[in-house]
Amino acid sequence: MNKKLGFIAIVLVTIFLVPLTFFLLQPDMIISKEQAKKELSSPASHFIKWRNAEVHYTDEGSGFPVLMIHGFGGSYTNFNELAALMKDQYRVVRIDLPGFGLSDFPEVNENENYQQDYRDYISFILDTLHLDSVYVIGNSMGGAATWMTAIDHPDKVRKIVLLDPAGYDSEKIAGNLMMFKFKSVRQMFNKGMPMFMSREGARRTFFKDDSIPESFILRNNRFTNRDGNIAHMLNLATSNQFPDESLIGKVTRPTLIIWGSGDEIIPVEHAERFHKAIKGSTVEIIDQCGHCPMIEEPVKTRDIIEKFFEPGNRYH
Repeated sequence: MNKKLGFIAIVLVTIFLVPLTFFLLQPDMIISKEQAKKELSSPASHFIKWRNAEVHYTDEGSGFPVLMIHGFGGSYTNFNELAALMKDQYRVVRIDLPGFGLSDFPEVNENENYQQDYRDYISFILDTLHLDSVYVIGNSMGGAATWMTAIDHPDKVRKIVLLDPAGYDSEKIAGNLMMFKFKSVRQMFNKGMPMFMSREGARRTFFKDDSIPESFILRNNRFTNRDGNIAHMLNLATSNQFPDESLIGKVTRPTLIIWGSGDEIIPVEHAERFHKAIKGSTVEIIDQCGHCPMIEEPVKTRDIIEKFFEPGNRYH
């Protein structure tokens, strides 16, 4: 009985006292949208309106268009290295999903359907940027957006690349985020995401912890703390809305699946599940790599992708 009471006490302290301590002692790390735009945009940045919200994308290079979609908590900069390696041969468009990076999320309704919102947003991007024939690359949550885009627009999407994509067991994978349902825990983030949490998130993302650039951690922390972003992340994390995995088998476009062997967020075993569901798909596993191959192993990732894009390659 004493052990049980002790455990309950620890839980109560974690839920109430620890967040309160952070709330009282943490400096305000929220940055304004204008400051974020000045600090975190690119020379290739563009800002347009979608549903009365300002959204951001970059457009650079020339050649056949390639659309790149980041994951939960990410931004267009997650593809910095891959875009730099590919823009000499391709027109590279990187988007910030609404509520992330430098993109606002529109006004939220009581029964907001986030899954449909993101599908509508990608459709808007394809139409607005005249991406009538395009390759699409997506990572994690952006991977889910990618395979859904292939289903929604088989006439426009030529090929897709899924980098450690979301899709299977999403509720289980998101289980670690359920702590944010507690109001006291959410209050901890009123002043922004603490740096130590951004650093821990990077450690989970990378396989080789000693290779994480400090600049990567600092930049991601700044994006997360852009005014409005963290509130949207908390709303999305606790929405209990997940991709419909039964749809994955409806993908008909040529598909390349790339996975980091040491992914701590979505298990590498999911690669085979996608492979079985998507007819004719190909799987490539990158050894000693984590959840974001395009960040941790950009050259290897580029080489695999460009072989897949080449006409008459061995993937056909």
